[in-house]
Amino acid sequence: MTLKPALKPSARRARFFGGLARCLARLLIRLTVHGQDHVPPAGPLLVTMNHLGGADPVLCLGYVERPLTIAGKAEIMRWPVLGALVRGYGMIPLRRGEPDRATLKLLLGVLEGGGALLIAPEGRESLSGALEAGKTGPAFLALRAAAAILPVAITGTAWRDVLPAWRRLRRPRVTLTFGPSYHLPAGLPRRAAADEIMRRIAALLPAEYRGVYAGEPRPDEPAG
Repeated sequence: MTLKPALKPSARRARFFGGLARCLARLLIRLTVHGQDHVPPAGPLLVTMNHLGGADPVLCLGYVERPLTIAGKAEIMRWPVLGALVRGYGMIPLRRGEPDRATLKLLLGVLEGGGALLIAPEGRESLSGALEAGKTGPAFLALRAAAAILPVAITGTAWRDVLPAWRRLRRPRVTLTFGPSYHLPAGLPRRAAADEIMRRIAALLPAEYRGVYAGEPRPDEPAG
């Protein structure tokens, strides 16, 4: 059954918050963006990013040039300032480690309604600053909704990098790289699908960021 998209931001809201995200990026960091033309303009899309720090979803919001639903940890909703912003935008809160069928339906509803959904397959900010093993949930969503997947690689946003730079009144260097979109083969086992999602992200990252996916075979250049 196709579900009505939930918490899918309107084009007007997406433009406002996207513009705000870009303004913050110009003010606070020195950002280099690669591959923005890889973002499909329409159709169900699962945007999968590596996760180093709090700026990561803000960058994706600013530079994925279409309305983007964000799924993030529920704790953010209680943070000052940022919590109010994500509530205003319409983030879907994820309670890590707690199975939640209602949230799963919301996430599937976004994709089955033709929307774009941002998620971090690692399930948290990396503790090491490099890739950790991907969770199987995003693979399930992509396979179930037959959604295209957009790999996104981010460097330079870890708190241990940005906070010292800001204390010195400097803007840290950050990169945001979009890879070609692709589809997972139907019937691919969920664990294998999760690792394929992570390999696609790893292929866009410098070697020191690839973590547990260092040395993995790089995927062939995918077709959109």
